[in-house]
Amino acid sequence: MRRIYTTVEVIGALLFVLSFYTLPAQDLQTAIKLYKSEQFDASSSMFNKLLAESPNDGDIYYYNGIRYLREFQADTVNTSLKEMADSANYMFDLGTKKDPMNPLNFVGLGGLALFVDDIQTAEQHFAKATSLLPSKANKNIVMSPERQCIVLYNMAEAYIRSGVHDTSKVFPLLRKAEKLNKKDPQLYITLGDAYIFMMNDGSKAIYNYNIAQGLDPKSPEAKLRVGQLWMRARNYPDALNTYKEVVKIDSNFAPAYRELGYLYSRANRNDDAQYNYKKFLTLSANNTAARKQYVNTLIELKKYPEAISELNEIIKVDTLDNDVNRALAYCYFETGQYEEGLKYSKKFFKRAKPEKIRSADYAYLGRLLAKTKQDSLAHEMLVKAFEIDSTKSELLSEAAMSLNRIKRYDKALQIYKLKIMIGKANTGDWYNMGKVYYNLQEWGKVDTTLAYYNTLMPDHIAGYQWRARALVNMDPDTKLGLAKPVFEALVEKAVTDSVKYSKELIEAYGYLAYYYLVQFNATKDQENGKKALECSYKILALDPNNEKGKEFVKQIEPRIKK
Repeated sequence: MRRIYTTVEVIGALLFVLSFYTLPAQDLQTAIKLYKSEQFDASSSMFNKLLAESPNDGDIYYYNGIRYLREFQADTVNTSLKEMADSANYMFDLGTKKDPMNPLNFVGLGGLALFVDDIQTAEQHFAKATSLLPSKANKNIVMSPERQCIVLYNMAEAYIRSGVHDTSKVFPLLRKAEKLNKKDPQLYITLGDAYIFMMNDGSKAIYNYNIAQGLDPKSPEAKLRVGQLWMRARNYPDALNTYKEVVKIDSNFAPAYRELGYLYSRANRNDDAQYNYKKFLTLSANNTAARKQYVNTLIELKKYPEAISELNEIIKVDTLDNDVNRALAYCYFETGQYEEGLKYSKKFFKRAKPEKIRSADYAYLGRLLAKTKQDSLAHEMLVKAFEIDSTKSELLSEAAMSLNRIKRYDKALQIYKLKIMIGKANTGDWYNMGKVYYNLQEWGKVDTTLAYYNTLMPDHIAGYQWRARALVNMDPDTKLGLAKPVFEALVEKAVTDSVKYSKELIEAYGYLAYYYLVQFNATKDQENGKKALECSYKILALDPNNEKGKEFVKQIEPRIKK
């Protein structure tokens, strides 16, 4: 299937959404305006009313089918293309039966075929639509030039939005449509779309959008397209000014506020972004799809409590959307409500289809399990998350920490070695691997690992402390003094903040005092005795009630010559 363009990525964000400006039915125009403003629930209700009143009007079926496609376009994450396409197909097919001489529903069917790359079927439907237009062979068919124009540019739009960029089909259709009616603004919007999507020609796209705006100054659509074109070109100031002009044209045109929200969020103007998204939500009548988009924005802005509040409103009316469970799991984790987050994460996994599960889903489940002291399961989920997205190497570090907490040091060690092998080990990994070796009592490997870590993080006191402890275990009687240079390095770093590092300094001075005492006892060298006593005094300066310090002084002080 070809790529579906999103609102942010493309200009206009329409899937065949083009209206009949010549239609007299005001209710139909209102229904169309509602879905263009992304008020899908209200639009759906109106279409149902129109179909009940005029069950044989093919136009109603066509635009109702388009509404389904627009609803998918408004939220491609939470809306199923298959479901919406099936609903649209049902409308178009029914329209061909209820109003068989109306070409529009055949255009709709052709457009759907293009989206699944079924070119042959699409061309058959378009041929059928064309056969219902006046021609030398169809002299009995009577249709106004304005209506013929609409059919032709809808057909061209189907090619453009499906990603089947066949210029040999699209531009002849649009040229023929222009000959029939030069006063239809939607024709020039379609021309603009053709130039930008098929030819990457922004100048000609803007030229045609401006023609459309001139033909219908009160319509916000063409102006919105220009703003989105500036966004595509990363010309954010002009995009901002253009969107503001859209709001002046129609202060109730919801998509303009969504685009403003996105633009402000790109500029890290979070309050302005939230205001405009909230406005978008209000104008779109708080429909579920709009509310979900607002939630996505709140999550991007890291406003998780507000997102939770909105999600709880959604769940009152939509208990079937599993993405709501996913979002609640994420948000509850981010707000420290781990039990609640785990509940919704489990709900999500229970209902999720395998192809719908993302790396982040396993990552959040793993983190929630870890926070609720279920590390034996947490590490499995975190590793699975990494296997899906190997760019997230930090997940391996989290998995290793879960294994450390349940004392599965052998498995944790495997993970750290894997990170080193793939070139993704960070400084914390080296430190934690040193501690894993310590717990495995592999003292030599503690020393070599943390020696390297000391070069990476020369001011991290704990790195020296754990390395020194390993060296103490390699030299239990302290005769060799293996830990001496490391404890001395610790002291040199830690004395700059003796209050913060008092415990570490006491440990270091305690070792050094004992080392010099051992040397003093062995050699009777007064210098060693004085150094042992000096270290003992330093212990008591930090902690006057320290029993080890007192004992050192008691043993050494009487033996030192004055």
